[in-house]
Amino acid sequence: MNDYLLKENILDSQTVIQLRSLVGWDSLSEATLTKALANSIFFASIWHQGHAVAMGRIVGDGYQYFYLQDMIVDPAHQKLGLCQRITEHLVSKVKDVAEPGAFFGLMAAENVADVYQKYGFVKRPTNMPGMVMPIN
Repeated sequence: MNDYLLKENILDSQTVIQLRSLVGWDSLSEATLTKALANSIFFASIWHQGHAVAMGRIVGDGYQYFYLQDMIVDPAHQKLGLCQRITEHLVSKVKDVAEPGAFFGLMAAENVADVYQKYGFVKRPTNMPGMVMPIN
């Protein structure tokens, strides 16, 4: 693991587009992605031999609402604990600045939701489901 380096600098949009493609996520325009990334509260990436192979970020207002977002690990580098390193780093950053009562959430696919429980995230009760509004 010594050859994997965690950095806090925001990745450029082309690198994020490549990472998104590697995991089968939808493509976004460079312009949109550049704006979105610039508005991250915290950002973490992991580099291996000069290439970004994993990333994650925190979005929200930086005071009351925080969301863990865009956790991506290149499939060639999965199962090495990289997601764990990024998650632990970002959770620590949020805990350093969040006031008591702040909301810290995430949206996770059903098959990975349990992974985040070890960091303190809990599933919302069925009477308080999350919702999403697609913007077309």
